Amino acid sequence: MEEKNYIPVITKSEIAKVFVDSVMLIEQELRKTHIYTVEDEYFPYGKIDELSKYLDKRFFKCHQSCIINMEKVVKMREQTVFFENGLKVVMGRDKFHNAKQYFAIYIKQKAPVH
Repeated sequence: MEEKNYIPVITKSEIAKVFVDSVMLIEQELRKTHIYTVEDEYFPYGKIDELSKYLDKRFFKCHQSCIINMEKVVKMREQTVFFENGLKVVMGRDKFHNAKQYFAIYIKQKAPVH
């Protein structure tokens, strides 16, 4: 049986394994980090860089306080990132441009060829 990769989340109110496959977005807001998954949200304390060690090449750090799972992105348009569960994130122009470039390369490499 293959072990799934996860991010350990330990807070005063909750202890959880947040499976990397379900993570869509990780954002840093002051001392709190927000992990958005397909089905839930988690709010561990700590820095975003501490969590990035659990992630793989599907994840793109578009700026100091935001990491996106390119596998969960459906489209990017007008400085907005649209995720498969309906979540939308608006970004500044430079950060969006970098994320969009990475996304274009990522989906070209992943596109099925027949």
